[in-house]
Amino acid sequence: MVGSCFSFEALSTWSLSLFESRCGGMLASIWTTGMPEGKSNFASDVDWMYGFINIVNVIFFVPIVFALVYFSIRFRKPPGAKAESDVSHNTPLEIVWTVIPMIIVVFMFFIGFRDYNKMLAAPADAYTIHVKAQQWSWGFDYPNGMHTDYDKGALDKDNNRWAPTDPDQGLHLPPGVPIRMMMTSDDVLHSFFIPEFRVKQDVVPGKISSVWFTPDTPLGDEPDMYWLLCTEYCGTSHSEMLSAVYVHPTWDSFLAWQVRASSWRDEQSWEERGEILSRRKGCAQCHSVVANAKGAWTGPTWYGLWGKTAKEHAVITRGTKVREEIAVTGEGGEAYLLESMRDPFAKLAEGFGEVMPIKRLSEEEILYLIAYIKSIGKKE
Repeated sequence: MVGSCFSFEALSTWSLSLFESRCGGMLASIWTTGMPEGKSNFASDVDWMYGFINIVNVIFFVPIVFALVYFSIRFRKPPGAKAESDVSHNTPLEIVWTVIPMIIVVFMFFIGFRDYNKMLAAPADAYTIHVKAQQWSWGFDYPNGMHTDYDKGALDKDNNRWAPTDPDQGLHLPPGVPIRMMMTSDDVLHSFFIPEFRVKQDVVPGKISSVWFTPDTPLGDEPDMYWLLCTEYCGTSHSEMLSAVYVHPTWDSFLAWQVRASSWRDEQSWEERGEILSRRKGCAQCHSVVANAKGAWTGPTWYGLWGKTAKEHAVITRGTKVREEIAVTGEGGEAYLLESMRDPFAKLAEGFGEVMPIKRLSEEEILYLIAYIKSIGKKE
């Protein structure tokens, strides 16, 4: 009895594996046209199941619509004709159209449940990266304590596509090993999605969610680059909540990147470090840094902020709603900027609301940003 059960299980597993290996590539090639090429251990399973479901949809949809149109024309009655009923019972036909779809749906469920379980539990030796999502950025913390921010890139007008702007930022991955992403959200619901890896996972406030995958090893000597997207509407700048993702060709390349990315401060002035941080932390998304900047900016301009007199700069104090005039100069100006970066809603610039996301800034990074703001526009 045990041997029979084992043989049946082995036979069913072998049959399914044979079907997937013979038919999977064909199904994927037919129905994934236009989708990015799969680049992870889950890609082939997802693609062939996607193709199978679409083929079943077409097989059922086309005859049903054809029959619907044909019967509508063939048996139509002229206006005013009396409605008639000719209902009959056909047991074999009803069994066929019940059993066959049920078998197909159960098969889909079985494959989906099996693959879901594969994606659910990461291997014990997976390389774990912590991901923090917030409106409208990503942050990444690595096992060695290193941190990188998202790189949403910029629109390349010549090619009409987004291109990364800072190759040392974004999500960097070692090659050919299981990667586990432990994810949290600081504010609203987000969703982690890398199309080439065929993985998608909601990032829920107050909960730790995870997803894992093994990225394919690049064939060349340079890292492969993909895009991480947020696929859950999370506010006004949802469409710009993306980040470059790099898969390094070797572990040595991955380690070399860590050394290079960690030493960016070494040969930079405080102002230069602040300029780099303003891009990496997303400050430049909302605060213009040039004179007469065009477009709708959700935050006050940084250009000419340093050096403004009290009459030129008014703020609204949180809680009391009291209007106060503050000169952005000298020690008082530095204290104001320091407070605003630690607690963006303590004093709001007049005319602007509470829309700034809370950024994780060290005291050192705050000093760099203040030095950068001082260097833009007016001087004391």
